[in-house]
Amino acid sequence: MNAGSGEQLSFYQLFEQKNMQVEIPIIQRDYAQGRAEVAEVRDTFLQALHSYLEKGLPFRDLDFVYGSITNKADGRDSFTPLDGQQRLTTLFLLHWYLAQIAGQGASFRQVLSAGGVSHFTYETRSSSREFCNALVAKDIDFSALLQESGKGCLSKTIKDRAWFYLSWESDPTIRSMLTMLDAIHQQFAGHADYFSKLIDKENPVITFRFLNLAEFKLTDDLYIKMNARGKPLTHFENFKARLEKVIKSFQGTWPKYHLSFKQSAVSGYDYFIHKIDTDWADLFWHYRNVTSQDESYDDELMNFIVLSIANFLLLNPAQNNENLPKTLFGQGGKITQLSFIECERNGYLSQPLIIELITQLDLLRGASSSCAGIAMHLQKNSHYDEENVFKKIIANNSSYPEKLKFHAFYTALAKGKAGAELEAWMRVIYNLTENTIFNSVDDYHKALVSIHDLAKMEGTILNLLIQDVQVQGFLSAQVFEEKLKAHLLLKSSEWEAAITQLESHEFFRGQIGYALKFSGIVDYFNQHKNVGWLDAEEKNYLEQFKHYASCGSALFSAIAQSSGVLDFAWERAVLAKGDYLTSTTADRFNLLSTRTIKSNIDRDHSWRRLLRLPLDESSVWHQRQLHVKAVFDDPRFDIHHLKSGLEKICSKALSDSSLRWQTMLIARHELFSLCNQGFIVANSEEVVLLHESQRNHYHSELYSKYLELELAKSQLCTAPFKNKRYNPVRSSDERASLILDGFCANKQRLGLNVFFMQGQYYLLFYRTHDVATPFPSELQEVLVRCGFCIITDLEAYQAEDGLCTSEDYVYRCKDTKNAIAKIAELCPQLEGLSDGSQVA
Repeated sequence: MNAGSGEQLSFYQLFEQKNMQVEIPIIQRDYAQGRAEVAEVRDTFLQALHSYLEKGLPFRDLDFVYGSITNKADGRDSFTPLDGQQRLTTLFLLHWYLAQIAGQGASFRQVLSAGGVSHFTYETRSSSREFCNALVAKDIDFSALLQESGKGCLSKTIKDRAWFYLSWESDPTIRSMLTMLDAIHQQFAGHADYFSKLIDKENPVITFRFLNLAEFKLTDDLYIKMNARGKPLTHFENFKARLEKVIKSFQGTWPKYHLSFKQSAVSGYDYFIHKIDTDWADLFWHYRNVTSQDESYDDELMNFIVLSIANFLLLNPAQNNENLPKTLFGQGGKITQLSFIECERNGYLSQPLIIELITQLDLLRGASSSCAGIAMHLQKNSHYDEENVFKKIIANNSSYPEKLKFHAFYTALAKGKAGAELEAWMRVIYNLTENTIFNSVDDYHKALVSIHDLAKMEGTILNLLIQDVQVQGFLSAQVFEEKLKAHLLLKSSEWEAAITQLESHEFFRGQIGYALKFSGIVDYFNQHKNVGWLDAEEKNYLEQFKHYASCGSALFSAIAQSSGVLDFAWERAVLAKGDYLTSTTADRFNLLSTRTIKSNIDRDHSWRRLLRLPLDESSVWHQRQLHVKAVFDDPRFDIHHLKSGLEKICSKALSDSSLRWQTMLIARHELFSLCNQGFIVANSEEVVLLHESQRNHYHSELYSKYLELELAKSQLCTAPFKNKRYNPVRSSDERASLILDGFCANKQRLGLNVFFMQGQYYLLFYRTHDVATPFPSELQEVLVRCGFCIITDLEAYQAEDGLCTSEDYVYRCKDTKNAIAKIAELCPQLEGLSDGSQVA
């Protein structure tokens, strides 16, 4: 034996012939080949072992296994591997498994253990040692495996055995061993004959080169040979190497590919293997740290390739697989990292896929000799940011709309779209994707197919739209809007300028149906299926459109960040025209007064949502939009003086209407400020201002809060009460109210609680402490004189109402002004009864 070759041994010979005990040292990491995240490594190694045993050719080497040997007094030396731990552990598990299914458990124990102690063990954790001992000592009945997903599961069966401790599941090495045993069972079930091939003394099929470092001088040459694999290949490098082999195997016709150093056309294989290591590598090197700061573009390129594969499979399903989209995409639309084995097993890789991948990579790289990033095919464009979207794609953090735009852009380029037509195409794609909600990968799939089908059609995008081609997978209202706008865009340059200017507004983002509707264009189009009105009518339609465009642009520029900048004058003015609130449940509504993105509020309860074209004129959305139009049509509305104009609309409404809950909101902008997410509860019993989205957060009652604001506005002196505060609550069982307290008479602490219930105000005079002590007679006289009565005298009083004690006094009225007037009447009379105590 020489240092260049090592001693050729099988796993069995290490114990039977060399009389060794293998002990994985503490310095080694846990067993890793069984980890869930290295399934590809595990499956590849097992496939190789299976292939060797199936062919039966002897002495198939698994590279070097080397370490140090310690002589033991019992005659069995201990081998501590420095390199080879993973392979040795897998071989240990494979021998155990094959011995079990071959009925050779006893002979296996005779070689691999003594006195119930395994000769193969781990020093890392005592639990790992104990598991190895138990595994060698026990047999498993493979005819009675416990079921998992309809199949016999070896790991589940082992964990169910009485000798398996539940605490062992926290040991990463044991977890990995169990995972590996399941993988071995999947690969080797039914191959009991393989065991004899493994343990053949003369011609074992699987061997390795065994080196005792104490006996050999570790030269540089030997070190290199022992580490023949060098630095482990990355996931991408493994994928790429195997992908190239698959590409080489394709027998179909390739497009004509040309390389600068070749006179004639080359195959797709030759083209791919050259470009992937040169021009395309150059491109992705420029973005090598987008995903992580590792100075490598492997992750970035892999993310791009996997998305290309995913999109291709969704567009070209080899078979009807309803679960395919969910297999390819994970939570939030992130692409799932596919292993090569997975791609190969499921038939994901095909020649047409590679042809499309090459096309996309070439379009990204462009023809420039130098590379400073992706090739730019559009001038600065508001509808598609080429580099920004590309970075999100390769970082695997792009949204569904961004993925759709990316696919639409490069599909259009591949179809030859360029210049003005490419811009027109991306404008439509932008409008459709920005204004459609994608809740799932199924929604994404439908839109992807629609874009792909649309791109294959002959003709410009605007001509296709005026031909009323079918466009599925997107919001039907937005598809209708795009078709209508296509007629106008082709009508004149004036229409083109007016439409694109309004579309580009940050608030509208392509959704401008309200201006088309308010100007009468939608009605005309629905009736005539065109915009071929008389020339004399052209000016009026265009001017009306521009008027509503100006109104919307000015307003939503002003309140883009917050309606609070105008004291919610816009919401109050629209409410003055009618009930515009959007609903979420039977009695829960939204004021559209917030810009929060929590709970999809910007999606479901925003002015953009309200202004979306309703396809049904009888819908509640149509009625709500009429209130918006009424504000724009009001002569008091002024785009140059928005706040004053809107306040005038509110003031006019307040002077013309009686007090109702909507009127309170119109009158007091502070009420809107309380609703951080815009939600209120409104029914026949109550109107509640939700500080967040639900009643388990703080909330105020509208009428009592309005009274508090009006009381403050009146500057009414509420002495002798020292304190005045509003008390919001956070439970439907509690009642929000205005509280006046800090008044003391005859050493008795007293308060006034004002709340609204069953359509009227209650002014409850009560004792804050010592409720058993009666009210002083002078105080009772004042209360009676002011119209208060003992609460038990109320017709509808029930003790279980728990308003306060039965001897407290209460006054009721339906009007806010009357409630304030009663407080104004009561306070001066109480002033004379105050004993002057300062009550906190």
